[in-house]
Amino acid sequence: MRAIVWQPDGRLEEVADWPAPAPAEDEALVRVRAAGICSTDLHMVSGRLDFAKPPWVLGHEIAGSIERVGSRVVGWQAGDRVVVDPVIGCGSCRSCLSGRKYLCPDGGEIGTTTGSGGYGAYVAVKPGNLYRLPDALSYEEGAMMEPLNCTLGAIDRARNIAGARVAVFGGGPAGQLFAQLAHVYGAASVTLFDKREETLALGLRLGADEAVHLSLGGESQYGAGAVFDVVVEASGSVDAVRSCLERVAPGGTIVLYGLNGSDAPSIPSDRIVAKDLGVVTCISAPLLWDRGIRLVESGRVDVGAIVSDRVPFGAGAAFLNELTGRKRQVVKAMLIEEGADGT
Repeated sequence: MRAIVWQPDGRLEEVADWPAPAPAEDEALVRVRAAGICSTDLHMVSGRLDFAKPPWVLGHEIAGSIERVGSRVVGWQAGDRVVVDPVIGCGSCRSCLSGRKYLCPDGGEIGTTTGSGGYGAYVAVKPGNLYRLPDALSYEEGAMMEPLNCTLGAIDRARNIAGARVAVFGGGPAGQLFAQLAHVYGAASVTLFDKREETLALGLRLGADEAVHLSLGGESQYGAGAVFDVVVEASGSVDAVRSCLERVAPGGTIVLYGLNGSDAPSIPSDRIVAKDLGVVTCISAPLLWDRGIRLVESGRVDVGAIVSDRVPFGAGAAFLNELTGRKRQVVKAMLIEEGADGT
């Protein structure tokens, strides 16, 4: 199959004859129609995150159509439009049975730690990893369901969003999702902090109540040094973690989401204890996929507007090399199959 392969020399290269996954009789073969480019993928290539070694087919944000199903697969058929949950679990350990398959000691994530990912033409998955993509949604919106699932899981754990003043540090894809989800969960106001005018403007269009430009010394309308009930770190920046600790009100909640790949401690535990803070994280929310799809289908959350760059798979390798070489900046890029319906 055709695949964009992360090579040992650090470059990404399109390979025409990469081995296609061979689905078992209890699996479906999914033709990838759209695959999101995640900062995790880029951090893996740069060496900041050590999840897999090249040669490797990256990509864990996946939507497509079923090409064929094994003889033991029921409820699915060729042609069905699907969203892929990339997290694999054994199905029988304590973590899997408690709804936390992302902690399975024998599990992994397609494209990140196991299997062949969405930068290839096909992925093989079990039916339990498939969700129906509504006809009203595009494949690229389907591929955005994975980052929505993770951010939704984090907001759902915070639990004290209703009526709260919420601050989000980082206006990238995760930050844009957090800002929207905070309003879905009843936040009184959402303030987005970032250093880029483009992402701040996007946040305001998607419903943030205010946008603060950190590079220009901007300040919240609530005053200098204003504090917030819930503060979300969505940038992966060590400095942003410190800002969260400064900006969160005593008794408030910090949502830690971004990965920075640094071994340097960034959380002074004494400040967490002294301010009596709640700290939540989320890397996956297996029980919330359907909820996320319904939020997008109903129009409560707009994932399509976050996608700034749509790149045909044939141009994907060159585009990815520009991203990893920091020769291009995007808000959210999506690899799409040329001519696929629904994109």
